[in-house]
Amino acid sequence: MITFRELTDEAADLATLRTFYDTLYVAEFPDPDERESLANMAGYLRRKHRGWYGRNSYHIVLGVAGGEVVAASISDYLAEPNTGVIEFLLIAPTCRGSGAGRKLLAHTESLLDADARRAHGRPLDAILAEMNDPLATSAQTDNLDPVTRSLIWHRWGYHGLDFPYVQPALSPDQDPVTNLILIGKPLRTDWSAAIPAPVVVSTVHEYLRWAMRIDEPDDCAEFRAMATALARADAVPLLPLDRYVGRDDAFDLRTATGEDEFAAAMTLYRSVFPPGPATVAESAFRRARADPGHRLWTLRRTRDDPAPTGLASFFALPAAGFAGYLALTGRLRHAGLLRPLVARMETELLAHRRRLHGWYAELAPGADPAPFRRIGCHELAIDYHQPAPDIPIRLVYKATGRVYAPPELTTDDLLADLEDVLAVVYGIAAPREHPTIRRLRAALPRSPGAVVPLR
Repeated sequence: MITFRELTDEAADLATLRTFYDTLYVAEFPDPDERESLANMAGYLRRKHRGWYGRNSYHIVLGVAGGEVVAASISDYLAEPNTGVIEFLLIAPTCRGSGAGRKLLAHTESLLDADARRAHGRPLDAILAEMNDPLATSAQTDNLDPVTRSLIWHRWGYHGLDFPYVQPALSPDQDPVTNLILIGKPLRTDWSAAIPAPVVVSTVHEYLRWAMRIDEPDDCAEFRAMATALARADAVPLLPLDRYVGRDDAFDLRTATGEDEFAAAMTLYRSVFPPGPATVAESAFRRARADPGHRLWTLRRTRDDPAPTGLASFFALPAAGFAGYLALTGRLRHAGLLRPLVARMETELLAHRRRLHGWYAELAPGADPAPFRRIGCHELAIDYHQPAPDIPIRLVYKATGRVYAPPELTTDDLLADLEDVLAVVYGIAAPREHPTIRRLRAALPRSPGAVVPLR
């Protein structure tokens, strides 16, 4: 049985905090830029005892089972916006799947609601939390599968907040954290689809002030950028987290590894992509099946549909992805499913290559680029030639995850990625000397950090 205990600044509690920090906390936060210091945690408890927080509050809750700390949360109540922020909620691997997370969340939420009732005499308006973005590149190995975490928070009633959240550096020795997404659970019925932007701005402002010791958030570059983005709309849309990672059952996805499903994929491929310079023979798909970085998926609207009406063929390369063919037909067409399909593809790419920065796709002559633009793709203003046969073709690029600004793709990264495309996708033995690469190398700017132009 798990019991919850809120820590104070008493000596015994601070000793327990140190034990928790040195064991479970450090293990569960592998990214040092996301990790709060033990000294700061203890300092916040001492400040709370002195009344420094005023109507705001700070909570460290530990979950104990069998004499061991197996769960923990840190949260902040912010009086000005009447919201709470969960800095983190973690469960030891041995206790996952036991319901301990839901119990700890309920306990944490009840503390924040009690803070609101003391401060304002009314319930809490919303709770926000930081979460590793499952569609963001990370140099660190996550302590829990990012998609699994997203689906857990989805079941707990949380949504993604659709704006570019960046956690400022927690100390001069740390860097800002750009691979997070702010999630939230509105507790007011009139906020069920979106949270007012001023509330989000105020919450982030006060969170930086009270939880990160940034005395003047308005002087913080990361906060100013977030406030500018949030000022563009009256409300911040809420993203269903299951759909954000392409797991909302909008379609039935199957991996075409068996012969029957492979044959069904090829039948659909031939009907959607007639023979031409931008198509390949079935033998190319058969060869790709031996590549551990290649995926061939079929899609149906429901599990009971006899034949697929969608497909996706893509590669995970060393630093980027390459989408060979994407098709949505029949009941999958015009159903708003390209975005969740791409999200599903990106989670697969990132599972295969955690540091992957984005993916490319060739647009066949006559293809409409608008659907790709709507999901965050940008067309590169380059003279790209498909190598087999040697024909000019448009190339689009998308960084993984939510896209709020044009990508800053460097020339060096593009050339390295396209060498991988030629080697892996097209089977070219010496890609660096191929005319496609030589032509681009001669035309693109090569100064250090030069960025690829966009159309």
